[in-house]
Formats: sequence, C-alpha cells, structure tokens
Amino acid sequence: MCHRRRMVPALLLVVVVALLPAAAVATNYTVGDEKGWNPDVDYTAWVKKHRPFYKGDWLLFEYQNGRSDVVQVDEVGYDNCDKASAISSYSKGHSYAFQLKEAKDYFFICSYGYCYNGMKLAVTAKKGPASASSSSSGSGGSSSKSATASSSSSLAPPYAAFLAAAVLLLRML
Repeated sequence: MCHRRRMVPALLLVVVVALLPAAAVATNYTVGDEKGWNPDVDYTAWVKKHRPFYKGDWLLFEYQNGRSDVVQVDEVGYDNCDKASAISSYSKGHSYAFQLKEAKDYFFICSYGYCYNGMKLAVTAKKGPASASSSSSGSGGSSSKSATASSSSSLAPPYAAFLAAAVLLLRML
C-alpha cells in the first residue's frame, strides 16, 4: 500500500508535465519566398499567404547587393515611399534579418525607386506565442519559413487551473 501511495504523486506529476503547453516557436520568414526582396513581387499577397505573424518571428530579406535596400519606415513613409523618416536602413551584403520584437505594425520599403512599383511590405505582429505549426512552402525546395524554439513566458489559463488542482490533490495525499 505504501509503494502505491508514492506512485500516485509521481504519476500525477508526469500527467501534469505532459499536458503543459509546448514552448512557443518563432518562425523565420523569407520575404517574397523564393523570389526574395525584389521588384515585381506582390508583397501584399505574400503577407496574406503567411499571416498571422507574431512577436518574436523573423523576416529575412534576401536581395541583390547594390540594386535594393531594406528601409524600415513609419506608415506615412510606407504610403508615400519616402525614406526621410527612416527608422532603420540596411543595404550591405545580400540579406538582412529583422526580428518582430513588439506586437505592432511594421513597414518596410526599398528606397531605390522600386517602392513605387510595389516593393514595400506592411506586417502586423500579434501578441502571444509564435505559431507552432510552421511548415515549409515555396517551390524548388526553397523554404519560406522555419521554426526556432523559444521559451514560453506564461501558462495558458486552463493549464494553470489544472496545475493548481494537481497541487491541491498532491497536498491531500
């Protein structure tokens, strides 16, 4: 009987841990998929295809050095293709990785003149855990998004209630 009594708390602990939510997963998105950050890509359709975006996700801009840049602007700069109020600007190398660090709207343009032909991107990052269901898309084996583990900051309310009930049950034993 004593052996069985020690098994109950251990078994209950295993059940509680198994039911806890998995760690949040940040997703890496290649902007424009296999077409990259280039003129003549429909970035509005690209956003619709991949949303929702979450705080913690990454945007990877792949471009041709010397032919385009990535400029983060406010909404007015986005609407007018104007880099005068640029928040940040990047044009070195062939790629630029940008993390969506806050839940808010982000705006990017190419300041080399291509913005007027649609080379601009507006993304809304939402609060909450990043998507755990990331899958590859694109053609030719090119992956447009990949998962990277990050830590979850809080338990979802149903799990917290379950955990509290389990603790109370353990105290009764």
